[in-house]
Amino acid sequence: MNQNEHLRHTKEQLEYSRVDKEYEFVKKRALVNFLTNQKLAAESNFHTRSVTMLNQIASFENANMKKELKDIAIGSVDSVFAMVKDPAHEADIQRASFLSALAGIKKGVMTYENDPILPLIQEQMESKLAKFQGLSSEEESKLLSLTPEQRGIVVENDRKIKNEFLGAAPAINHGSIKMSESYK
Repeated sequence: MNQNEHLRHTKEQLEYSRVDKEYEFVKKRALVNFLTNQKLAAESNFHTRSVTMLNQIASFENANMKKELKDIAIGSVDSVFAMVKDPAHEADIQRASFLSALAGIKKGVMTYENDPILPLIQEQMESKLAKFQGLSSEEESKLLSLTPEQRGIVVENDRKIKNEFLGAAPAINHGSIKMSESYK
């Protein structure tokens, strides 16, 4: 019986060693799982930021293209209005417009038939659009490229999303960890 008493202490030490090894394994596994989840979250955040940046850039490029087209249309209409107000053409254009309106009243439907202004606007727009035909990809890229202000907006939005991600506490559900000072 004395010998069993001595073995009992040894068996307890062996059991403690086994439990300690199991605890260390579980702790390492939990750490690996946590790090893997954090890596996936970082990759997801990077992907989301990249997609957001690309969408913003595409939106700004579309806005720049619309601005160019609007400038062309406004420039064409303004040049035609200048022509209409020119005393050399004013009487002829007003007479042709009046005859076109009379023809529309006769038919019961107003169309652009014999309209003197529409061909002028179309001609002006075609002449302004001609400079955009045959652009090289570099010239097109330069034309639609982002302004420094737009670049600043994209960078600032990306920085904001990045800082929100980096400033957020890790998603840990264990209450005792959440209460620790290092987590807070």
